[in-house]
Amino acid sequence: MILKRILLTGDDGYNSIGIRVLTHLLKEKFELIICATKVQQSGVGGKLNMSGGFWAETKVDGVKAIWVNGSPADAMELANAFFPKKFDLVLSGINLGPNLVGDLASGTLNAAVRAVKLKVAPQAIAFSWNAPASLWHHDHNGKEDLSQYFDFPGQAAKQVISLALKNNFWDCSLLNVNFPDQPSDRVKFTRFAYYYDDFYQQTRIDKQKHTYFYPFGFRREFIGAKNTDADALRSGFITITPCRTDLLNEPVYLKFKGQVINLTK
Repeated sequence: MILKRILLTGDDGYNSIGIRVLTHLLKEKFELIICATKVQQSGVGGKLNMSGGFWAETKVDGVKAIWVNGSPADAMELANAFFPKKFDLVLSGINLGPNLVGDLASGTLNAAVRAVKLKVAPQAIAFSWNAPASLWHHDHNGKEDLSQYFDFPGQAAKQVISLALKNNFWDCSLLNVNFPDQPSDRVKFTRFAYYYDDFYQQTRIDKQKHTYFYPFGFRREFIGAKNTDADALRSGFITITPCRTDLLNEPVYLKFKGQVINLTK
């Protein structure tokens, strides 16, 4: 596979630390374009603003960029309409905070899914880093010092891209990649953890004030199945989870394919 043209996106914002790190590490070798949200949009999943929105062109560290005042999925819809020439690869992230358990709430992962479903590119990689919890909802300004992120997770992401290219993406259209909190060069292929509370802390509620909030960080002890993304990440591995872009339970579908059921009998 010859890789020339890459679209960068994500849910932390068009000028976020993760996008800028990839920009600096890849712009000398590839043609890069950024199309992402204007502001921090973590946790919006695959949301679309059905009433439409606004976009604008700018530059991020010398690279052409377009921001949308909507969601990561909106950004991919805009990219699909804006660029007649398709991309060779979409990179979503590097998100500051992990995305595990096939997280349907993840804007980062859903941007990658939508890109593939729209044929913006034949393959997409969603990159996430188990960064300090204080960075998970950081409001990026495009002026942060990136030097501390170049070696890790930056260079690690670059090496994962090279590994995927070398192996033709393992015949997969979508990869979900998570980097552990500390630098690592060990990679494991994993499946998604089964349940959110295997890894994430439970939502907190206040019955007196009728409020709720999502605590930062994870359970002190992992309680889920082994050989999952959450388990491997906590053990210090870079995880690669090959993904589908649909939710079909194929064995059940094939079992009943072609059958007609009469609801009145």
